Amino acid sequence: MHAAEEFWLEPAALPLARRMAACGWQPDAFGAFCDRCGRTVGPHEGDDFGCAGCRDARLPWARFVRLGAHEGDLRRWIHEVKFTRWRRLGVDLGLLLGERLGAAGLGAGMPARPARLCVTPIPTTWRRWAARGIDHAGVLAEGVAGALEAPLVRALRRRHGPSQVSVTASQRLRNVSGSFRPSWGVNLSGWTVVLVDDVRTTGATLRAASRALARARCRPESVWCATAAVARDPGAGAAPAAG
Repeated sequence: MHAAEEFWLEPAALPLARRMAACGWQPDAFGAFCDRCGRTVGPHEGDDFGCAGCRDARLPWARFVRLGAHEGDLRRWIHEVKFTRWRRLGVDLGLLLGERLGAAGLGAGMPARPARLCVTPIPTTWRRWAARGIDHAGVLAEGVAGALEAPLVRALRRRHGPSQVSVTASQRLRNVSGSFRPSWGVNLSGWTVVLVDDVRTTGATLRAASRALARARCRPESVWCATAAVARDPGAGAAPAAG
C-alpha cells in the first residue's frame, strides 16, 4: 500500500514523518545553534552568553529554539505551508518544534517548566491572511501548543504594513517598529510565553513582538522564541541591534 501511495501521490502530499524518513532529515541538535539568538554555530562557538553574533547585544527574550537552518527540505516544507496552505504539514512542524522546546526544559514534568506557560504566534493581518488563505505562524503555534500541552493565546495584534521580504535587511527593524500591540484583555503577568514564527532572518520581527509584550501593562515573566527555521542573516558578521 505504501509503495502505491508514493507512486500515485505527489511527494508533497506525504505526511511529515514519511518525508523525514525518506530524506533522512532530523532537527538540529542542541549545540548546533546558539540558544540565545538561533544562529548556526560551530563547536565551542556558543556558550551561556550567546555567540559572536549576539554576545554583546541585549535581546528581549530569554532563549531561542529552532528546528534547523532555512535551507533544503525544511525550507521547502515551510514554503509549502505558507504558499500552498498545507495546514496539516504546518501543524506537524509545530508539533516537532514543541517537542524540541520540551527537550529544552518546557516539557510536561520537566523541573524547569514554568507553572504558567502559554504559546502565542507572531500575528498576521487580516489582509495578509485573506491574500494567503492561511495564518502560517498560527498553524505552527497550534502544533507547538499541542506538544507542550499549553494554551494557545493570541496575545498580540498587528498593524498592516509592507511585508518584511519586500524591504532590505537594514530596513526591517524600522518596518516592524510599532507594528505590534498587546491584545485587549490579555493578562500575561506571571506567565512564560513561547513566541512562535516560521522563519527568523534578521530577528527584527521577533524583537518587535517581544518588546510589545514587554510594554504591556500585564507583561509576561519571560519570553522564549521558537521558529521552524533560521535563515542566514543578510547582515551576517554584524551583531543584532541592541535591545
